Amino acid sequence: MSDEIIVPKGLANVVVDSTSIATTGASGNLLYRGYRAVELAEKKTFEETAYLIVNGKLPDKEELSRFRNELFSNMKVSKEVLDIMKIIKEHDIMRNIRSMVSLYPYAKGNDQSLFTQMEAKLPLLSAYSASAFLGTPVKEPTGEGFSQKFFSLISNGNSKNWRSFEKLMILYLEHEFNASTFALRVSASTLTDPVSAVTSALATLKGPLHGGANSEVLTYLGSIENEADAKKFIEGKLERKEKIMGFGHRVYKKKDPRAQFVREELGRIAPKDPKYVAAEMVENYMFEKKGLPANVDLYAAVLMDYLGINEMFYLPVFACSRIFGWNAHYFEQLKDNKIIRPASSYSGPEERGL
Repeated sequence: MSDEIIVPKGLANVVVDSTSIATTGASGNLLYRGYRAVELAEKKTFEETAYLIVNGKLPDKEELSRFRNELFSNMKVSKEVLDIMKIIKEHDIMRNIRSMVSLYPYAKGNDQSLFTQMEAKLPLLSAYSASAFLGTPVKEPTGEGFSQKFFSLISNGNSKNWRSFEKLMILYLEHEFNASTFALRVSASTLTDPVSAVTSALATLKGPLHGGANSEVLTYLGSIENEADAKKFIEGKLERKEKIMGFGHRVYKKKDPRAQFVREELGRIAPKDPKYVAAEMVENYMFEKKGLPANVDLYAAVLMDYLGINEMFYLPVFACSRIFGWNAHYFEQLKDNKIIRPASSYSGPEERGL
């Protein structure tokens, strides 16, 4: 008798392990260590929430100061790596930062020190990758907080709205066993080092069915000027059975609380922005037609566009937030580790001779 367990393709609804880092609660809210993510975004800083994700508790004043100092003291990129990026001139920022994270000459330290170095350098690697490709001078980050410094590097918009960017980064910090996090945990389960595990996660995040969705949202929103356009677009997509980026989620079936939070944020700072208006029309008709809620990608793309952030940075923004979640998952995996190695159902030919 076989002891194999047949599960749905894509592991849909299959519980493969437990985690204390984040979950979607019974109320439908995304919880970070028991706190509502949207409430943290409204009331806490990025560093406070990142500390919570990594360490399991909100920091006191001294812990927060030390956490910030460790991040900011590592927020620099070596000249050798800058020179390599200038030679390569890679236009795909995610491909570039994946490679730079992998080969970076990190200072010696323990595994947590390696994560801190990666977390601190990822925003700079993202911005400087674009500078290398475009041939523009690199900028020094300005501002007091992690997200404000990152915002100063990648935005040409109004700096007074940097706090809206910070809120979005907080909502990107963590989300259970999503594809990139699971890839990281598979890597961690082999006892590989943090840099290799994060490289796996970055490669997975790059896919358009995971982190790369919001870049495609702007393309279609820019062509929608009224409700008739929205209906025509959606009906055409549905008729051709094509996926509409910005909709549907493995976890959220009624609403994505992150999407609704960002929608409200846009309604506050940019109620007349054409893409925001178009996004609302598309979401309303999509829910009416198919009962599908918008996911965070729909409004995140609009928010970053409004904030003057070039589309090439949308996925790196996701990565620069989620790496703190990867940090927590890496060490959680190691605490009670068993190598992740599923079985497969063979569908090829039977054994045959030559």
